[in-house]
Amino acid sequence: MDNKPPVDRSIFIPIFIGFISVVGICLVLFAARLGASRGNVESGETATPLKYQYLGTEPGIALPTEAPPAASAPDTPIPTIIDFPPTLTATVASTAITLPNATNTPVTASPTALVLNATYDDTDFKFNYTGNWNAQSDVSGTFQNTLHISSTIGDSVQLSFVGQKIHIIYQSGPSLGTIAIKLDSADSTLDQFAPETLVSQWESPVLVLSSHSVTITHISGGSINIDSIEVIDLSTPTPTPTSTPTP
Repeated sequence: MDNKPPVDRSIFIPIFIGFISVVGICLVLFAARLGASRGNVESGETATPLKYQYLGTEPGIALPTEAPPAASAPDTPIPTIIDFPPTLTATVASTAITLPNATNTPVTASPTALVLNATYDDTDFKFNYTGNWNAQSDVSGTFQNTLHISSTIGDSVQLSFVGQKIHIIYQSGPSLGTIAIKLDSADSTLDQFAPETLVSQWESPVLVLSSHSVTITHISGGSINIDSIEVIDLSTPTPTPTSTPTP
């Protein structure tokens, strides 16, 4: 029986040849790199204040450019996030309440219920005076001792009211003039002349219960005056006094 070595020695020949080939290739590449000519760059003076000018293509080298100063960012308030609690839903139990039976009595408002008999003094703010009126006080015998006097033709006074009739109260006397009374669209005249001084009144015809307007204008003669205007509601009954028996 032949003794054979554990490793076939014939395989070392191709391995050695391959190794020599790789080394030869590396030597050829290295020789070719050494023999390659490098490009010459002409150096000259430049306007660059630096001694060397670095190219941006050089790896790992930052260009020495001056960056403008960074503007300070304005203080921006940081929004505050508020966590609201979840909405709570409350359930209220409804309880039925039974009320005793009641009888509803309809109430009918009378259109005349708000209209009352009233007397408006000449100083009342409801009078709208136009012209040169003279207010007098401490006039004996007049309503609330006041009087408005006009000495200029064309002076007027206006009053709006609700009622069915009016009385114009004035002071008549010697050398007094004449007034024109315009009640809604009806015109009348009144001469305030009298031989002696006394309190008189002019009475209007019966009107429809509604809103009305009266205007008094000084039209001729001497001075005229107005003391008050009484508004009458004919639909308002006059209360009848009753006697209460004594126990």
